[in-house]
Amino acid sequence: MIRTILVQTKRELGAILFSPIAYVLLTCFALLHGFSFTLCVEAMQQGVKNVTIMFIFFNWFFFWFALILFVPILTMRLFSEEFKSGTVEPLLTAPVSEWDVVIAKFTAAFLFYVLLWVPSALFYTIYQFLTGHVTPVQWGPLFLGYAMVLLIGAFYISIGLFASSLTRNQVVAAVLAFAGIALLFFCSFLGFFTVNPQLEELVNYISSLNHMRLFANGTFDSRPVILYLSGAVLFLFLTERALAGRRLKN
Repeated sequence: MIRTILVQTKRELGAILFSPIAYVLLTCFALLHGFSFTLCVEAMQQGVKNVTIMFIFFNWFFFWFALILFVPILTMRLFSEEFKSGTVEPLLTAPVSEWDVVIAKFTAAFLFYVLLWVPSALFYTIYQFLTGHVTPVQWGPLFLGYAMVLLIGAFYISIGLFASSLTRNQVVAAVLAFAGIALLFFCSFLGFFTVNPQLEELVNYISSLNHMRLFANGTFDSRPVILYLSGAVLFLFLTERALAGRRLKN
């Protein structure tokens, strides 16, 4: 099983890397984060108090804009393109399980997602080198911030993968994934409009904004870890069920 998943993952990652959209995403992601990091440095130079550059970067508008918009674009073709081209039929009739296919596609998309964030991680090394010990990078909050980036990314990718398994149209898959991800994200703002303590507590529990603020400040909490991992497993299970249903139809 593991060997099958590795072979499938290599195939899927190769398909992603050889597609033009991969390099468009890499370029746009690097430019957007470069621009965002520049604004963060300027904010620090203007005397922003009681916050670190990591906190500003991980809570900046451009950070969430890239995360919410780029994941649906990354995942929209994973199943939809195979449904449209007809290559999914040989895949479903091959001696591989639905879980093999789902895990391989998820892993390939997640590895590319990690690659998207590598340039932004290099910014902090450059920043530390240029500023010396005047405004040092705090590596603990930085590590936790990127850990939250990976957790949220895994959850969002699983949503995008599920959306892609529902349709053969890539645009529809992207819209479905974007709608689901955006809905979950904007639930973070419901806490500002409620006076119900129970509802406010629930909103805080599922709020990605609160989770990122917490981790970017260097505070670890196991509850968001459980939330995002269990959410990713749930949507991967739903994707496997959708794929199993298609196999039965064939």
